[in-house]
Amino acid sequence: MLLPLLACLAMLTFGGFVLSKLNDDARAVESAQTSAVAATFASAVERVVSRALTATRSLAVMVYQGNGRVDDFERLALFLLPMYKGAYALSLAPDGIIRQIEPLDRNLLVRDHDVLEGVDRDKVIAAIHPDKPVIEFSGPFQLIQGPIGAIGMLPIFLPDDRGASRFWGYTVVTLLLPDALADANLEAMSLQGYAYELSGMDPEAGHRRVIARSAAPVTQPVCEGVHIERVSWTLCVSPLQAQSAGSRRLFEGVLIIVCSVGMGGLVHMLIVLKRAGRELEWSALHDALTGLPNRRYIYERLDTLLFPATPAAPLAAVAYLDLDGFKPINDALGHAQGDVVLRIVAQRLTRAVRERDVVARIGGDEFIIVMRDLESEVQCLAVLQRVLQAVGEPIALTDRSVAVSASIGVTLVPADDPSDVQSLMRAADEAMYQAKASGKNRMQVAGA
Repeated sequence: MLLPLLACLAMLTFGGFVLSKLNDDARAVESAQTSAVAATFASAVERVVSRALTATRSLAVMVYQGNGRVDDFERLALFLLPMYKGAYALSLAPDGIIRQIEPLDRNLLVRDHDVLEGVDRDKVIAAIHPDKPVIEFSGPFQLIQGPIGAIGMLPIFLPDDRGASRFWGYTVVTLLLPDALADANLEAMSLQGYAYELSGMDPEAGHRRVIARSAAPVTQPVCEGVHIERVSWTLCVSPLQAQSAGSRRLFEGVLIIVCSVGMGGLVHMLIVLKRAGRELEWSALHDALTGLPNRRYIYERLDTLLFPATPAAPLAAVAYLDLDGFKPINDALGHAQGDVVLRIVAQRLTRAVRERDVVARIGGDEFIIVMRDLESEVQCLAVLQRVLQAVGEPIALTDRSVAVSASIGVTLVPADDPSDVQSLMRAADEAMYQAKASGKNRMQVAGA
């Protein structure tokens, strides 16, 4: 009996090691998936806030056109406000003092407020580059008006009588939080089984302020930075359901039984371990809904996906695709039907491109198409035209047929002039928004 007992003890010892390894791999898979979710929604928050801050540039156009005067500011501001979700107020601050603000009824306390109060005015103005002014973003903090929000200010310089640049003041947009983040759809994380908390340092109170959070608290989260101009927020995400102690004990009991019947159970454990490793690698680099490569896959491998190019086909391209009309379908029919639409679109994209092209979903209804070995721009546009046609075909759901279209921005990459990943993605993204602004269901070449 001694040898069987020793064999059982040895098997149990080895089984304990395997169990520990399996738990480590399961946690690694879960962490990779959570990290991908955090990165996707952090990027969505960055894009949404950056779009809202462009309201300052719209106001700047009015200031430049009027050489410092905006006589019809009330009408123009009230026209612009609905275009920027979560925009609480639009203001003009000549010499840094808010003289005009709309809507006025809820912002009377802010009128005549000096946005440079408490700082060295001359030093701040001297530090601004007149030819390359950047938006100054601040928040979250409690607004003078009462609610929690943030502000974006764009410094304006106008030519004086001698043609030199003189500081005129600021155009200002006030954002209401978390209303300004509605298009980032943070609530979707709860539907996907995650708790979340978005927070930022309150520059006035000197402590971290929560901007948005789920009903369930985050525990042992994965955190991702949200970078807006020179301000950094933090998005922390954690799975909602953790494995209970009872479940762990049951698993350990099953393992002991398997170990007791011999080597067959051990082999089974080794197979599970190997499978978990493959799932970890796949899950970290692919989108769970569509099976397509994800944002991390593109950022880590874009250079090798684009090049090397052949002499006969020296061009490569990165296309940024965003669905038109998807959100109304998702809102009206529910996320389940929206997911069906996304899977069908993913299949159509894969069939429409060439076999060597790569299609990836980087979040929401946004996709990336990477093409290499292109002979010319014409060849690239021909592929994307097939993509537009494929996406635009009707989609049959359970009880109805729906349709979406696509706006595509594409940046061409010559073999002798490669760019970094961030620059390529940014250029394609900006071209895509030009396509949307031009009427949607079309493509736009960056720089064209």
